[in-house]
Amino acid sequence: MENPVRLINGFSGAGTEENRGALSMMSNEKIRVALLSLLASVSITVMNVVAWLLTNSLAVLAEAIHTALDILVTAITLAAVSVGSKPPDKEHPYGHGKAESIGGLFGSLFIIIAGILIGYESAERLILRVPFSPDPVAAVVMAIAIVVDLNRSRALRRAAIKWNSRALEADSYHFMSDVAISASVIALIIAGKLMELFNAGLFDAWGTVLDSLLSFGIVIYFSIISARLIRTSIDELMDRMSEDLARRAATAALTVPGVLRVRDVKARRAGSMAHIEITIGVSDHLGIADAHRIADEVEAAIKREVGRSIVMVHVEPELREKIEKALASIRDPLLVNIHELTITKLSRDTVVSMHVVVRSNARLSDVERILREIESSIKNVEPNVKVWIHVEPEKAIINSDEIRNLASAVAAKYGGYVGDVEIINVGGINLLRVLIYLPPEIDVLMAHNIATEIEGEISRVYSMPRHVIVTTLPMRDKSRP
Repeated sequence: MENPVRLINGFSGAGTEENRGALSMMSNEKIRVALLSLLASVSITVMNVVAWLLTNSLAVLAEAIHTALDILVTAITLAAVSVGSKPPDKEHPYGHGKAESIGGLFGSLFIIIAGILIGYESAERLILRVPFSPDPVAAVVMAIAIVVDLNRSRALRRAAIKWNSRALEADSYHFMSDVAISASVIALIIAGKLMELFNAGLFDAWGTVLDSLLSFGIVIYFSIISARLIRTSIDELMDRMSEDLARRAATAALTVPGVLRVRDVKARRAGSMAHIEITIGVSDHLGIADAHRIADEVEAAIKREVGRSIVMVHVEPELREKIEKALASIRDPLLVNIHELTITKLSRDTVVSMHVVVRSNARLSDVERILREIESSIKNVEPNVKVWIHVEPEKAIINSDEIRNLASAVAAKYGGYVGDVEIINVGGINLLRVLIYLPPEIDVLMAHNIATEIEGEISRVYSMPRHVIVTTLPMRDKSRP
């Protein structure tokens, strides 16, 4: 039996000028955004250090340490994005996308370490009751930091969406959290000033407690964010299945005309690159060219949906695969083989036809049993089909002289003769080709009728109408060569 059509369509890498151009644009923009973020981290760190020196606030110190670590984290992100944006090469045929996951993993670990240190400092200051001075200058510095963080977060978000970069997207959310934390520090400073205004000793009594609690809140928040980033990075490094990617890929594939079914979807991310494998079911009547075209359209639809990706599409005939599996399960010693399986869908009916070869010593009652089993197995798969079966007796030995004589008897009537007779046995099925030379003045229609007549004579003896090929050619002259 035939094997299902299998077509693999994959990402072409950086093999074309268009791909190289796209990868270069992505690399340049991602690196530019990451570099600007690094410069912003340096500027904000300097401002936070100044604010801490003015206020001696633990919350401000926590933010200063955090922004200082942002320099390291953003530098790691810059390096990871630079490496991850490189196109596939001989040593890395699937690209360098996991470099971004590695950078995200290290950056998250550094943030957790910083959180532990800040938490320790918070506990120590709470126990020692170190005073906190709510200086308005610090609020101004924090306000400036909020403006900077908002702008770079938006820039990172735009680049992340455009290039589907997980690293830049994580940085974007990270710096939005900085905005929230800076706003909290400003709120604490304002609260301190108001408390001093209404009660001179109130903030002295509770300022350190509020400061430490805010610091603990910052530590907990950063720890949660970092744990999520670590999990995401590890998932990508371990090629964890992405249910969201798989769902989006399946939905996109089903929008392509000609796709009847989607199954076995595998999807994962490696940095900004998605890797997707998908099996689609198509009509059994499609030729290789049409099936390949549908596979190309599925690949394009998935790439439009998920962005930069490597997509492999496995195409299988929908009904044929099920019927082939059902027929392969039939075990009968009198059944030799089943070939010429054809599935024809009409306006109302589906006809499954085939040639069944049985042992020459089989009785009609045996044949009836085999046919009932074949029809039953097919109808278990597809109940509303018509099953047409042509039964052939096994004839293991084909006599080439007999074939030549049968063909010569027909060809001679039209002034022709037989050339080569070729017999090939493939998996127990004999394939015959007979070369016939006819007078050159005979037209194509007449030559076709003669070939059909010869095929009919051979089929009458050997019962193999679909495995006889008669090729007609013009004679070189009126006599045999």
